[in-house]
Amino acid sequence: MRTLATLLSFLIILPAAGTLGFWVIEGWSFLDSLYMAIITLSTVGYEVVEPISDAGKVFIIIYIITSLSIVIYSLTKIGEMAVGGELKSILRRRLMNQKINALHEHYIVCGAGRMGAAICSQLEKAKEPFIVIDKDPEKIDQARERGWISLEGDATSDEVLKEAQLQTALCITTVLPNDSDNLFTVMSARLLNHSLKIISRANDESAINKLKRAGANRIVNPYSTGAVKISQLMINPQLEEFIEILGDKELGIDLTITHVERASKLEGKTLEDLRFTDQGIIVIAIRGKNGKILLPPPKNYVLNASDSLVTVGTTESLQSALDIKS
Repeated sequence: MRTLATLLSFLIILPAAGTLGFWVIEGWSFLDSLYMAIITLSTVGYEVVEPISDAGKVFIIIYIITSLSIVIYSLTKIGEMAVGGELKSILRRRLMNQKINALHEHYIVCGAGRMGAAICSQLEKAKEPFIVIDKDPEKIDQARERGWISLEGDATSDEVLKEAQLQTALCITTVLPNDSDNLFTVMSARLLNHSLKIISRANDESAINKLKRAGANRIVNPYSTGAVKISQLMINPQLEEFIEILGDKELGIDLTITHVERASKLEGKTLEDLRFTDQGIIVIAIRGKNGKILLPPPKNYVLNASDSLVTVGTTESLQSALDIKS
């Protein structure tokens, strides 16, 4: 920007310098001096207003050489800035497309507003692959400045979702400010990927059932969720400290839910057989495939395929014992 301002200032300085030179050397009027400065600078070759002295001729030679040098330099620089900026934009867009095409088993965040940005920050802290979609160019620019893979477009569009590699994604969350946009995005995502996990924001209670019918697995109402959390903190202030401990990645402690896969090293084993406590893992609860929750789970319970374990432990121990991906 500073370079451009300097180059543009030459457009004012050069005619002013020529006008001053003709006025001082030849003693012409301001209008005649300005006229001569402009036709000399533009090299159009009109007739001179008065005969020129030898000193004036020397001035014209120096003025033309200096002016042409400055003009050629300025045009070259402006051209470099224009071409360089366009080239940089093309390269940036190509690099972003390569990153998007390489996404696999990733998370898609639809909406780069305050909630969307907060979700992306948490995914970034967890070192999980993700892409954020928004149709606001300013929000996308802010996302790219933070190094996030981002896509400018309407999240309700099938083509945009396909471009975000929806077919290979693990989960999509829609946190758009409008419930109707969230609804259309959920419908499109479910039709494109039947097994995809979908989490949606609902600004209004009346939208919750619609989002469920459209295919959302989980619906979050920020207001009711926030109210529940505030009431819990009012009744039990120590709860916040416990939540902060679990959310502090520097401590390396995670609260996870693990699904028992068929033919995995967990199926058919009891908690006593797996000796989780010796590895620094606490099994808080088990949810059976029939929906029954065991809290706390007995040590002799035999794990079956489709059971879910709620566990707490260090990231390393959980990854090792439960085959959780890093």
